[in-house]
Amino acid sequence: MRVNSLLESLRQGVLICDRQGRVVYMNEAYAAFTGQDPEAAKGRKITELRAGARVPEVLKSGKAVEGVIRREGNQEYFASIYPVTEEEVVKGTISIVTTLEDQHLKTQLTHETLEERVKRFERREIRAAVDFYGGGVEGKRMAAKELGISLATLYNKMKE
Repeated sequence: MRVNSLLESLRQGVLICDRQGRVVYMNEAYAAFTGQDPEAAKGRKITELRAGARVPEVLKSGKAVEGVIRREGNQEYFASIYPVTEEEVVKGTISIVTTLEDQHLKTQLTHETLEERVKRFERREIRAAVDFYGGGVEGKRMAAKELGISLATLYNKMKE
């Protein structure tokens, strides 16, 4: 069995980037989530394909980013990005995305409502963006822009 076949059989989207943030592999499920062509994406920097991609952050910090809510058109999905390391050196990243529908089924099993889970993930994404851009007004403004929300919405969600 080949790894490629295994990755293509998953319902979750899988994206693998090298240490420069260039796309090495994208399965069809990831392509369907993001509207990208896997062959056209190969070799291109993920930041060229997706504004606000968190891959560079994971490459720099070596720390995973989990439970990020992403939107493409009318579709929302959860994304988690993990560093790929060899001998304690970050060599790239692997991103896993799953639909809110799939996530909802898992959530029902744990008795947490989807709304509660979405709010928790929104807070986590907001905290990460504010940490990345800075806690001052300008940093929060940049974080809000990156997240596609107004500055007022960012402040309100930070209070929740």
